[in-house]
Amino acid sequence: MKLEGATAVRAPRERVFAFFLDPNALSTCIEDPHTVDVQDPDHFNGTIRTGVGAIKGTFTWSASMAERAPPERARIKVHGAGMGSGFDIDAVVEFLDASGGTTVRWRADVTMGGPIATMGARLLQGTIDRKTAAFFESARKRLESP
Repeated sequence: MKLEGATAVRAPRERVFAFFLDPNALSTCIEDPHTVDVQDPDHFNGTIRTGVGAIKGTFTWSASMAERAPPERARIKVHGAGMGSGFDIDAVVEFLDASGGTTVRWRADVTMGGPIATMGARLLQGTIDRKTAAFFESARKRLESP
């Protein structure tokens, strides 16, 4: 599954880049109950209680920064598993100067397996779109607050 989007943030690019590369800052933007454990600047892991439709539970995940090009671009890889399902995400985030702030443009290749992958495409896509929009809106609000 390929996902992509963009959001405008009224904050300087360097600040936005730093926020998006800080696992603890990003953690504050996730709605679902979760934990984050930072191993080092490029490796972190945790848990998240989430789901799609009737399939809900706790997933463990690990992430690594595959690329950093401050303040323009970052690439992250995430692997997660739980309840007989698993997922892999390879995401690229670009930070572009824009009038009055920064445009955050992202794209991700997501691979899922197990029961969660058998959910109807419409239900799965709807859940992912809703959670992604909420995450980026929360990040925008946090970055734009004084």
